[in-house]
Amino acid sequence: MKKKLSIIAAALLLTACGSENSSSSSEESIQYVKTSVMYDMISDMYQNPDSYIGKTYHFVGTLYPGTDDETGEKFYSVSATEPGGDCEIGIELDWNDYSGLEDYDLITVEGKLERTKMQHDGGEIEVLILRVSSLEKRES
Repeated sequence: MKKKLSIIAAALLLTACGSENSSSSSEESIQYVKTSVMYDMISDMYQNPDSYIGKTYHFVGTLYPGTDDETGEKFYSVSATEPGGDCEIGIELDWNDYSGLEDYDLITVEGKLERTKMQHDGGEIEVLILRVSSLEKRES
């Protein structure tokens, strides 16, 4: 699945907005991420991916649309805004059924965090992706 450069750049430039390690609670094998720590946790996922890859996460966040600059293909991320700030970060979703959803809807999403490779500017890069097992619109 293709990604937009700005999402990748945002993930790589997180240190400009600052981040700290955060915690999540777990129930069985799903890591439930509180909204209050979601921004910090996603930041840490990009900075320390080996600590997170292969685990299943439950997020409540914004369905953020993007468009691949090279192919024009649309994709979505679950995103969070830095508490008290303007920085936004997200993880791309691997999901095919966005029916009934609109851009920027509040969603609940669960899925397994994986690493994938993509072509960008003639080279191959690694990115994080959430392989979605369930996704629902959430009422505000």
